[in-house]
This record gives sequence, structure tokens and C-alpha cells, in this order.
Amino acid sequence: MMMTRKYILFFSLLISALFYGCSEDDNYQTRMEDERNERGRYLKENGITKEHLLEDGIYYQELLTPENSAEAKKVEVGDDVVIYYTGHFLNGMVFDTNVLDGKYEPMTVRVLNKYSGQIIRRGVASGSVISGWPPALLQMREGTKARIVVPSNQAYGIYGSNGIPGYTTLVFELEVEEVRKAK
Repeated sequence: MMMTRKYILFFSLLISALFYGCSEDDNYQTRMEDERNERGRYLKENGITKEHLLEDGIYYQELLTPENSAEAKKVEVGDDVVIYYTGHFLNGMVFDTNVLDGKYEPMTVRVLNKYSGQIIRRGVASGSVISGWPPALLQMREGTKARIVVPSNQAYGIYGSNGIPGYTTLVFELEVEEVRKAK
């Protein structure tokens, strides 16, 4: 009798765990589908097409090309890139910027590789950028301004961070002020 109760308890817990795991997976699928649909609406409304899609899943739309684009320094791995940026949600609400009241506070990013970049302050690494930035920066030249649309899997993922909810596509306007070539 005691052994039967243990088996019943064990199987009840096992079934509960399996059921809970499936509902989490269903929620993940639903949330990812919702994010794709919201991103699709934004892309359509802003004239961003598959032609703007980088192989990394980032949408890159050039807004301003430097006048002497052939002569402008192109961003490469190892370079320090001085940028201005504004980040906003798909609904247009700004969540972060280094352009405040018309005053610019440039940020320097060292492009470590195609998916990684370090924020440099006073010559010292002091954090990193989301993995969606480096592929876009590597498309840019000094003087370029671009809009990038970054899916959550290249930004803050399913959990979010610092007031940015999980499953959130982010939009950034990036402007490359200066490219300092790696030595």
C-alpha cells in the first residue's frame, strides 16, 4: 500500500512537470510569433524590406551616406567606432539615447568580432553592446547614419533587461561619427 502511494505521487509529479514544461514551450512559441508579427508590421509601415535584411537577422536601412563614401573609413573588426545612437521600441518610445537635449555625448564601441562589441570609456572596456550592433556597424562607414531593427534574440532575449521586456524587437538609429582604425 505504501509503495503504491509512492508510485502515484511520483507519477503525479512527473505528469505535472511534463504538463508545465509543455505550457512554457507553448508560451515561448506564442511570444516569438507575436514578436515576429509586430516586427513585420513595423517593417512594412517603414518601407523596410527583405533587401535590408542582413544574414544575421538584423534589418539595416541606410539613412545617410557620406558624401565621399568611397574615401570614408569603413568599420572593420578591431576598430574603435565613435557613435551617436537612439534606441526605441517599435511604438516609437525612446528607451535610451546619447543625444540629450541637442547635446551629444558620443559613445565609443570597439568591434571585437561580428557579434561582439565593447563599450570603451576613458580608454577602458566598461561593458558590451547587444549582439545586433556589430553586424550593422560592420556595414557602416565614417559619416553613415542607419536605422537597424534588432530582434530580441540579438538584443535582450526572452528575459529582457533594465526596463526592456523580453521578446522585444528594438530599433536603433546609429550614426558613425569617427572610425579609429585598429593599430
